[in-house]
Amino acid sequence: MLLILLQNTCNFLDRKAKYFIFAFLFFSYSYSSETLNYIEQTKLYENPYWSKLLHYRDGESEIDSANFFVSKDGKKDLKKELVETVDALKNGSDDVLCRFPLRVKWLKQNIPFLENEIINYECSDLDKFITTIDAKYVTMVFPTAHINSPASMYGHTFLRVSSNKDTPLISNAINFAAKTTDTNGFIFAYKGLFGEYEGRYSILPYYEKIKEYNNLEQRDMWEYDLDLTQDEIDRLILHTYELKDSYSDYFFFKENCSYSILWLLDVSRDSLHLVDNFYFKTVPLDTIKVLNENNLIKDDSNYRYSLVKKMRYILDEKIENKEYLESYVYDENSVLNDSLSKQDKISYLDFKIAYLQYQRSKNEFDKKEYISKYLPILKQRSEYKQESTFDVKKPIDPLLSHDSAKISFSYDSNNSVEFSAKPVYNGIYDIDDGYLEGAYIDFFEINLKKDKDDEAKLDRFTFLKIKSLSPRTMFFEPLSWGIDFGYEHFKDKDDYLKLKPEVGLTYGNQELFYILVGSNIYYKQSEQLCSLGSTIGILSNRFDRVKLGISYSYDKYNKDFDNKQFELFSTYKIDRTKAFNIKYLNDDLYEKQDILKAGISYYF
Repeated sequence: MLLILLQNTCNFLDRKAKYFIFAFLFFSYSYSSETLNYIEQTKLYENPYWSKLLHYRDGESEIDSANFFVSKDGKKDLKKELVETVDALKNGSDDVLCRFPLRVKWLKQNIPFLENEIINYECSDLDKFITTIDAKYVTMVFPTAHINSPASMYGHTFLRVSSNKDTPLISNAINFAAKTTDTNGFIFAYKGLFGEYEGRYSILPYYEKIKEYNNLEQRDMWEYDLDLTQDEIDRLILHTYELKDSYSDYFFFKENCSYSILWLLDVSRDSLHLVDNFYFKTVPLDTIKVLNENNLIKDDSNYRYSLVKKMRYILDEKIENKEYLESYVYDENSVLNDSLSKQDKISYLDFKIAYLQYQRSKNEFDKKEYISKYLPILKQRSEYKQESTFDVKKPIDPLLSHDSAKISFSYDSNNSVEFSAKPVYNGIYDIDDGYLEGAYIDFFEINLKKDKDDEAKLDRFTFLKIKSLSPRTMFFEPLSWGIDFGYEHFKDKDDYLKLKPEVGLTYGNQELFYILVGSNIYYKQSEQLCSLGSTIGILSNRFDRVKLGISYSYDKYNKDFDNKQFELFSTYKIDRTKAFNIKYLNDDLYEKQDILKAGISYYF
């Protein structure tokens, strides 16, 4: 009897357990069906903001690491990614709740009953991240171009996020950059062109970025405060967290630092579509202007000059007697000469303090040696109670510069008509307002020419042309250099592949006087020409809206002929988008030596 009772009890419990299991499965299926039906009815996966969250353009995500997706097909299928994300939230699997906080927040807002269905748990790393960042203000930062670094020829942008507007140095920087250990500039340029690096987001202390750009790379920095609400800032921070362990293929001219930073801003506000402005190229300077066009910049820009520019200001504007400066700076046992005025003594000390900081940024001293040199000078400077001011002249705001692409039309005294176009950047004939003076880059420039009695034909194609005219001073002695690689008609107007390397010296400030030595190398299958020559020239940006240039070059070729060329030009800035150029050229290589050319350029 007892055995029968126990058996009946077990059967009853078995039936009850089965009932609960079936009931649980039924209700789970019902909830799941309800969610799927809602997703299908609303087509939530077609919502533009869901595409933004996944960085979708042209049918797939621009994020290339698998860990950014819940579905194995998430890179190319928005629907699968949304459905499997919801399933993972309900199952509490794959740590989706903590890995993708902005996605989860958006899904909760758009699926009314999802909040009650998901499995909640603590996200301590996320909470710590949000508390540490404590973002209340966002600033776009634009370090200007660094011509001697292929990675920074066009400048860079990143975001500064801070909790206190008055203490920017203790804020954080959100950066995107190629992950690489390559130090060879040409290898970096090649791999960067073809997407062979992983581009990753990172968060660093802002003072580290100042040290990197202002001090080490001698680059000025422009800061633009952005007009974002607190909710938009929160979205930006949550999305940064979602991206911190992911990567996308880095392309130097398109999916680069500036392009990827725009994704963060697009996600912060539903109505923004900043990345849609860039298809074939993304120039950092152009992205700053897009922010301005979308009314995202709310205050006047802040200019942060480089350490080298500060030293040059002291050297040029503050010190009257430079007789003892070089020995004082280089000889650590040297003392201030008694014949110096009080102001010059203060300026000598200010310069030596800045120069020691510069040497430390270049790793010329280790930390211990640096402190042993730095503190005595700082103590000596503190004995003078007079505060130093450095009124470094603020350059023209990059927002006011011409855009990076250009088309030009010109007519010359030989009755020839020319058309040229280039996608980037700023050449020697362009106005320098808002650009780095002395740094000239032309890339993929095409020039078509129609002589009086001939058909239009390709006259020149420039793959890459760089001219870096870096002025030398008492303490800074950079080499100027240039490279010109492309195709052009030359001599008998045959087609040649051209390579022109050059190196030399530049002096001056508003007027740059330069002398370069180099070689013109022309190649075609049946003939090779090579020259050795030099160029001297002057560029002047002294006059408002006007740029002047004069140059003379001489080249001796291996085929027993030489070429002398004299050029005088002037460019007048009509407005931000247009400029007028006139040029006189005397070239003894062709029959008619004297050519006068006039043209107009449009920037876009």
